[in-house]
Amino acid sequence: QAEQVPVAELSERQNAIDVTISGKPFTSYVYAGEDLARPYFFPVLAPSGAKVTRSFPMIEGVPGETTDHRHHRSMWIAHGSVNGVDNWSEQEGHGRTIHREFLTQISGPVYAKLATLNDWVGPDGKKILEQKSEFVFYNVVDGGNIMDVTVTFVATEGDVLFGDTKEGGIISVRMASSIDVPRGGRIVNSYGGIDEQETWGKKAHWCDYYGPTEGKVAGIAIFDHPENLRYPTNWHVRNYGLMTANCFGLSYFHRNKEIRGDYTLKAGQSLVFKYRVYVHDGSTQDASVAEKYHDFINPPTIQLE
Repeated sequence: QAEQVPVAELSERQNAIDVTISGKPFTSYVYAGEDLARPYFFPVLAPSGAKVTRSFPMIEGVPGETTDHRHHRSMWIAHGSVNGVDNWSEQEGHGRTIHREFLTQISGPVYAKLATLNDWVGPDGKKILEQKSEFVFYNVVDGGNIMDVTVTFVATEGDVLFGDTKEGGIISVRMASSIDVPRGGRIVNSYGGIDEQETWGKKAHWCDYYGPTEGKVAGIAIFDHPENLRYPTNWHVRNYGLMTANCFGLSYFHRNKEIRGDYTLKAGQSLVFKYRVYVHDGSTQDASVAEKYHDFINPPTIQLE
């Protein structure tokens, strides 16, 4: 009997796609459901199986969990001012990201790939732009759970103004409450900044958030790509567990209304963001985050003679 080759696998169920790496659960992409404001990934698991993002509000009543910011759904893509529409919160009058179709679903021995087409709409249901996303989940044996995220915004309906607001993150995570800084967690950025005081609003090539969870230590690092707008990005990252890559909220980050982060995407044009999400066991140092970032921006090349 042939030996089973371990694979990165996507499997579909109602309103969600589950991702497993060599048979171990990694995450699930939840794209539809009752009154869903926008798709999200939940749960997000470290290689050890420890949960690294918060369960609330998808699962309520988990002992010790915080219940602030209901719209912080584990890991997601959103922005709080898109042609004036709030597609970040779940307050009255918020915008939505609506799943239209899957463009790609591939499982395999090297990686699994999921590509989606979404519409961003206002509270009136009127379309603002299209979002194409590609998520690649690598079948890494001992190097953490790695997911590459490419988000392409297309101005299909006319000019789109991404407004200057801290309320947003083209990739955003809400850490498990036990990883919050006051509970023993730690934020580290590529310049050596530690915790919110030294990382909030600051530019950095990567940001890592780790701490105790389910009897282990684990965390999430987000890597910014050199081709992204305003690289290296600013980070809206808080001691209470939020971490987002946000290159738009400059007046907030600089505490100066004269410094503007607004960006207009012209009609018919595209804006592409690329990130790597590195879900790891151990601390920033244990998980060799700096070296893993170098692997992302300078990947190995293969030359065929």
